[in-house]
Amino acid sequence: MSTTPTPPTPPKTTPTPPPTPPTSSPTGATTATASTSPCFNGGTWQGGQCLCPHNFQGDRCQNAKDAVEVENANVSATVEMTTKIDANFSEELNDKSSEEYRNFTGEFRRMMSQVYRDIEGYSDVEVRKLSNGSIVVDYDVLLVVSASAVANETVKNISESLVTAVQNYTGTNCSLCFVTNSTKVQNVTVQEVEEDVCHSQIQENFRDFYVPYLTAAGVVCITRCDARHADRWPCGYGSCSVGERGPRCQCSDEAAFWYRDRFCRSRVSKVAVTAGASVAALVLVTAVFTTLLLLNRRRQKERDRNRMRSRSELYDSDDGDWDRPQGFAMHNLAATWEDMETPGTSYINLERVDTSRTIHFRRPTAVP
Repeated sequence: MSTTPTPPTPPKTTPTPPPTPPTSSPTGATTATASTSPCFNGGTWQGGQCLCPHNFQGDRCQNAKDAVEVENANVSATVEMTTKIDANFSEELNDKSSEEYRNFTGEFRRMMSQVYRDIEGYSDVEVRKLSNGSIVVDYDVLLVVSASAVANETVKNISESLVTAVQNYTGTNCSLCFVTNSTKVQNVTVQEVEEDVCHSQIQENFRDFYVPYLTAAGVVCITRCDARHADRWPCGYGSCSVGERGPRCQCSDEAAFWYRDRFCRSRVSKVAVTAGASVAALVLVTAVFTTLLLLNRRRQKERDRNRMRSRSELYDSDDGDWDRPQGFAMHNLAATWEDMETPGTSYINLERVDTSRTIHFRRPTAVP
């Protein structure tokens, strides 16, 4: 009995879902999803560009702004003052733990809250000391004022208002009535802006690059790229920006210049270098050609000098003696005179030669 084999069951496949298209805003602008956004530091992609948070910039929000304004930044100030209360001083007021001292200072603070209720920035009053002379009160007025470059001037003006407020106060409780013209300002202190004032405005990984800077309007957190920074980051032929690693210079026209350092302070023109190299090559070729030409001329002169020297040697043979007083002499040891040996040297005296005489030479004939 034969059986028909069952064909194998094909594996099940799960269809791949199509990619999620970018969402569209109500205005029709395409907005990238968070996973595909090319923006950094909290920027959002919309309408083909990154919309950066208020303290970031760049086409991808990759750089921190050079300056970020801080809203509602305040500083504390203290005005040290003295006044007199028209009352009898008791020894118990010297003891800060005594009930009399606590009662007096409590009443004094309540009264001063009424006196200074309309003063700008008023916070509280603290009594430092009580002493004799009626009752002399040394106290501090605590203020909170807006942080700015003119905070000291502001507190100075407030301190004058503090004196005026006491002089104009008319209380119903004469037990703490002020002695006329006894209120004076001893000293004014304005605290510095705290370094962490920028922390609330700056992203954590950028906080170390900012410091507070006081302006007439308030506080601005600035980086070393800002011209107002005490230690500004110098970028000679470039622009400064702050990334996650801190300030850096972006040199300008890098296609046309080479820069020698990271501060873009010294640059070399690529065109000038190319032209200079071409001129240098031309000068080098010219110098080589000139050198070869000079060497060739020198060799030619040397050859001509050698040729002239070889010709002069024809006349400088040892067979002649040109220094004899009788005339020049020619040596011919092989010559004979009628089968007799001639002297070793024959002399030719040219002093008696008639140079005007015509000499005829016969044409030579061949002898068989």
